[in-house]
Amino acid sequence: IEGQGHGAVFDCKFSPDGQHFACTDSHGHLLIFGFGCSRPYEKIPDQMFFHTDYRPLIRDSNNYVLDEQTQQAPHLMPPPFLVDVDGNPHPTKYQRLVPGRENCADEHLIPQLGYVATSDGEVVEQVIGQQTVDQDEQGLEPSILDGMIRQLQLQQDQRIGADQESASGGPQNGEGTPRRG
Repeated sequence: IEGQGHGAVFDCKFSPDGQHFACTDSHGHLLIFGFGCSRPYEKIPDQMFFHTDYRPLIRDSNNYVLDEQTQQAPHLMPPPFLVDVDGNPHPTKYQRLVPGRENCADEHLIPQLGYVATSDGEVVEQVIGQQTVDQDEQGLEPSILDGMIRQLQLQQDQRIGADQESASGGPQNGEGTPRRG
């Protein structure tokens, strides 16, 4: 990739008619090849990442992969937010493109950003909002994004619990999220 060194193609898909194909690479680029007009693709932002793309993962005692911050399996987490390369969230019309966010209320689609001073006096832009116990103990700034993730996870747990109750005629084991055996 010109000016950026070598890169790897991660995924490639062909259209059903075979006239187009799209690839993603290790630099975060989406490459679309084919015949026809490119006007529909000009409407999307140049940079689109999930806010969780570079969050650290850990393994639990059973060797399952977990998100380090939430201690949940990544596939059980609520849908992520679309952000640019600097972590700034995109407008709601793009957030609705994420599967699972199509029908979310506007206030659940965009985290609120603010400016905070770090311990060395530098002012940085950061997501602001509800503070967790861990953040309060460590003196870290609050994150509305984390609060939204917790709220969406709670809603998902409640839906799963309601589905299990209606399927079996009563509560299962008192837990909202199914556990691995």
